[in-house]
Amino acid sequence: MGASQITNLQETKNRTVVAGMYSDLALGHAEAVLLTLSHDIEWVVTAGFPYGGTYVGRDAVLTNVFSRFESDWEDFGVVPDEILAVGDQVIALGHYQGRRRETGKSMKARFAHVWRFEDSVPITFETIADTRTMFATMS
Repeated sequence: MGASQITNLQETKNRTVVAGMYSDLALGHAEAVLLTLSHDIEWVVTAGFPYGGTYVGRDAVLTNVFSRFESDWEDFGVVPDEILAVGDQVIALGHYQGRRRETGKSMKARFAHVWRFEDSVPITFETIADTRTMFATMS
């Protein structure tokens, strides 16, 4: 097997891992997503975004991101429209959607997610998102 075939197989595997995590989120299985991540995942949420910051480790992601989405939003969804694999990175383009519990306002905001892998395990995640649309539902 040539180097390009190995790279293509790895890209396909990484893309499948990411697609599976989005499917798990859609089914409400956040714990399955957490178990897929590296124990010391670096999770970066855009500054200016609700819950912005860098969180290290599965527990930090659960506490500072997943739990807050659950408590602050109704019908919150992370919907990938396209998932692309390039080398050890996977890029997902899609949208967040949901209704803010406090205000009752609904939103749909675009995102780009960048996942980096090592040995088929996500080791970093970064979200770049339409923060203005999300904040508009918060007031």
